Amino acid sequence: MNLGQEISAVITGGASGLGAATARVLRDAGASVAIFDLDEATGKKTAKEIGGLFCRCDVTDPSNIQAALEEARATNGQERILVNCAGVAMGGRTVRRNKKTGDIEPHDLKSFAKVVDIN
Repeated sequence: MNLGQEISAVITGGASGLGAATARVLRDAGASVAIFDLDEATGKKTAKEIGGLFCRCDVTDPSNIQAALEEARATNGQERILVNCAGVAMGGRTVRRNKKTGDIEPHDLKSFAKVVDIN
């Protein structure tokens, strides 16, 4: 794959893991890369290493996404590639029995909703 710097890419969750690896591949292919993530320290470090741009972004907040897109577009131009790697996983049982009371307790819906919102 050979992309030019006129090709702008946005990677959500790009500070680490699969997102960072994707950002590196796209940058190595020549694209201008913007990393969107909440982890500012790691995101800035990764962006600096690859010669990209870091934009602090909460993918569950539409106004925050819009602000990050505007920042990325001001530097790199209109994005042509978007890779969504932002994601979380909460380990837990869907239901459990309370050992003290014997009551059946469902999975915490707030945690589940957070996973759905981010992923």
